[in-house]
Amino acid sequence: MIRAACALTSYLGLTWLLLVMFCLWPKQALALVSPQAYSRVVAQAEWIAYQAASRASVASAVSTAAAASSPASLAIRAVTGPVGWAALGVLAGVALYQTYYPASTLSAIQAAAAIPGAWTIPTYVPVSGREVQTVIVTSGTRYASLGGWVAAQFSCGAPVPTGIPSGWTLACYAPQTGVPAGGWALSQASTSTVNPPSQGTPTPATQPQIATYIGGLPSGDTNSIESNSRPLGANNPVPDSASNVQVVPVSPTDMPTTVKPTSQVGPSDIKIADNVPPPSGATNTQQQTQQSTTTTTTTTNPDGSKTDQKSTTASTSCSAPGGHESRTMGTVLAQHQATWNSSGLIGAVNLLKNLTWPTTLPVVDLPSTFFGTQHVDFNQWAWFFTALRTLVIAIASLAAYRIIFVGGA
Repeated sequence: MIRAACALTSYLGLTWLLLVMFCLWPKQALALVSPQAYSRVVAQAEWIAYQAASRASVASAVSTAAAASSPASLAIRAVTGPVGWAALGVLAGVALYQTYYPASTLSAIQAAAAIPGAWTIPTYVPVSGREVQTVIVTSGTRYASLGGWVAAQFSCGAPVPTGIPSGWTLACYAPQTGVPAGGWALSQASTSTVNPPSQGTPTPATQPQIATYIGGLPSGDTNSIESNSRPLGANNPVPDSASNVQVVPVSPTDMPTTVKPTSQVGPSDIKIADNVPPPSGATNTQQQTQQSTTTTTTTTNPDGSKTDQKSTTASTSCSAPGGHESRTMGTVLAQHQATWNSSGLIGAVNLLKNLTWPTTLPVVDLPSTFFGTQHVDFNQWAWFFTALRTLVIAIASLAAYRIIFVGGA
């Protein structure tokens, strides 16, 4: 009785284990058709508008850093502020946008915005208050302006400059590309070594002058704000921190957001939250089609009567927009079964389904010279073979489950 109870308990336990393995654990692995996912993003047009609106304040901060005697790297980071974002399901402090200037770029801005030093010509004594202010080399000729170019017009009238230095000649410089006005100038071959001009040390630009310089740069310039800024968000992690980080909180009105399907989020969007509720009015429509075919087979019985047997086959497909899985459960299951059956161990386990387990066990007679003929009836041990069969199937199923759902097959 004890042996029978243990055998029955083991059999029921293995049966329950198979039930859990085949009905409960794999349910998430086969649930491939998931609802549409939505993300909250800042569209490209919105962060470009924010960039334009904050350009003056960013230029002021960058000019302050560039005006330092030893510029250090600067990062101006726009993050979600404490007001308004909680209602949208967005945490405060999420990095949205950053303007980053390394120390080398700030030094280049400092040099580019500096006031050029005055030009001088040795032994030249200015006459009538005229001084050399700039030198232009064009077509192999060096031109030194006297008192600056005449604004917006070409004029070489009186008084005519006198006291021309050695090696130089008086020239009437006409307006050309890049030089909108002309006037009296000194000219000299650029290869001449007689009284060559020299330029004094540039005057460092002040913070307002640097801000004016940055504000006037085109977006394609390497020193411009646009060339040193980029969006962040969940799809663009925050880069390494700079020596000086300025955090600027923004509100949803400063950088408006929209909700769109996650599958439609583009590389230019700033994604700030995943798995958000769909927007008002959004619907997940599905189109379902079903086709069925019925076949009738008529059989004439020996007594003359006829029997009709009907068989129906049906195929169903479902299509859904956005991020829905377009495959059906039947095609997914068939694909997984084909993959499992083609794998090494699973393919071997698959052979178990072709095994035939006998219902009646044999009776064997074993003749022996010493002990005589021994009569062995294996039907008396049927419970043992049933337990062994269940154990083999359970172990094979457990190995298949671990390979498929745990091992990633």
